[in-house]
Amino acid sequence: MTWARTALWCAAAVIAAAQPRAPEFDRTAVERGRTQFKSSCGFCHGDDATGNRAPDLIRSAVLSHDTMGDQLGPVIRNGRPDQGMPAFSTLSAPQISDIAVFLHSQANAALQSNRVPRDYPVAKLLTGNAAAGKAWFQGAGGCAACHSPTGDLAGVANKYSPLDLQQRFLFPGGGAKPTATVTPRVGQAVEGTVEHNDEFEIAIRGKDGWYRSWPHSEVKVEIHDPLAAHRALMEKYTDRDIHDVFAYLETLK
Repeated sequence: MTWARTALWCAAAVIAAAQPRAPEFDRTAVERGRTQFKSSCGFCHGDDATGNRAPDLIRSAVLSHDTMGDQLGPVIRNGRPDQGMPAFSTLSAPQISDIAVFLHSQANAALQSNRVPRDYPVAKLLTGNAAAGKAWFQGAGGCAACHSPTGDLAGVANKYSPLDLQQRFLFPGGGAKPTATVTPRVGQAVEGTVEHNDEFEIAIRGKDGWYRSWPHSEVKVEIHDPLAAHRALMEKYTDRDIHDVFAYLETLK
């Protein structure tokens, strides 16, 4: 990741500190996750997850787009052999969930400890080409399939400060959780908000407030993720694309 892209991600991420409500974490789960992380991951990523022999996880894109371990789980279980990260296939779903809670708690603490002026000069952010950003928005990025500069994005650059706009572009949805329809082999389908999802287990919280979980091998699962298209873009973006699209969005006044 280039310096420019790192600066862009970090500047966008600290906006979360200005949100009216900070997320609440189960402190018991955080401490369990802290202990497990130190044991399994601390040697490479540092006990506080800010990096050592391996990268800082607090600012990672995977963590930023993780919901209850759905992104972190596969990485932890399968590793990243091409980057020298081993697989931790023996960790249980609850252990991975605790690690995810710990990492999210660490990231939130880092965000709350930083402040960026709301009038941060747009000139420092506008390093891209608006015309190229418009072309990517309408073409390769596929953004125009859901968004319109004369519809939902009309005047968007006047509604938000440059940093707020950047935050909403890179991390949209305000933490909206995916929902799922789980159909067991016997009985009726159940719908609810996804609380945990990895390659082994799916857990949801239904409209009645009940928490339910199943092994993936015993149910059919249909995930409804309102941010699926945005998550997919994480694998498509280049540094230049990010800067260009932001420059284009800044023209929508």
